[in-house]
Amino acid sequence: MPLFVLAASLVLAPPAPPEREPITRLEPITRLEHWFARPKPISPRFLDHGTLELALAGGTPHLYRLELRVGLFDMVSVGVTGHWLPGQPWPQLWPVGALAFWRGRMFEVGARYQPVLFPAVDHATTFEPQAHFALACFTIGSGIFAAGLDVGAANLRVPLVDPSRPTEFTRQTLFGGGFVVRVGNEWIGASADALAAVREQPVLVFEVKLDLRFDLAKVARRSGRTPR
Repeated sequence: MPLFVLAASLVLAPPAPPEREPITRLEPITRLEHWFARPKPISPRFLDHGTLELALAGGTPHLYRLELRVGLFDMVSVGVTGHWLPGQPWPQLWPVGALAFWRGRMFEVGARYQPVLFPAVDHATTFEPQAHFALACFTIGSGIFAAGLDVGAANLRVPLVDPSRPTEFTRQTLFGGGFVVRVGNEWIGASADALAAVREQPVLVFEVKLDLRFDLAKVARRSGRTPR
């Protein structure tokens, strides 16, 4: 009798359910990834994290300049600008930088520093940063178009007696400002930039710049939840 009951229970028992594939646990992306993936305009002043920018600009009074910048954490953009004239073994370099206080979907607020290079007296041997601009930046961008306004101070080197004797000079800090307009995508763009310092004879700076940008960090632009 016990054997008959055991056999009947084996025959009438329901089949075991099939094994299920393990479920991949979804975890939210890290706060740093969320920070990098947030929507931002393509800025003429501030670079995204890990973006390397190479630029060539031509204008007045500096004739031309080369620029190299890199973006850190979407807020800091630092680099160098300078000239490399024939006969010089190394280029002359000066620092440039920008700090974003806030970057939204379309609007940005920050500050930047830029030296303005003037040709030497003989116009052949060297360029010197005779003006320094420290400016607050307000920019707006959507799609391939971006524009901005700069307001701040300009520190100028003013000759005391003869402009041809650059060793005799003083410095003045005056009101300065300007604007920028950029057309392009996140990889290549062209911009027009103008600055001015107010004095008896205003100092005017204008240039047209072509920039190439490379994503060194390759930050994944993700949103929502993603599997580990």
